[in-house]
Amino acid sequence: MPILWEEYRDAHPEGYGYSRFCELLRGFQQRLSPTMRQEHAAGDKVFADDSGKKIPIVNRNSGEIREAEIFVAVLRPIG
Repeated sequence: MPILWEEYRDAHPEGYGYSRFCELLRGFQQRLSPTMRQEHAAGDKVFADDSGKKIPIVNRNSGEIREAEIFVAVLRPIG
């Protein structure tokens, strides 16, 4: 926050002090929704990620257990 406050003070030399600025900024941040809306053309992009978790896969013949990553992909349909 110091850099943001410094930029604010450069633009408003008689403005709020650092502690008041931080207090007001925290109040503002609490009212924000952390959602970021993005517009994409249908079929233009695919979004992929792994969940960070693994699931056990058991080989029925040998009983060997191997771990597999959970992979998630989303492609917005056309239309």
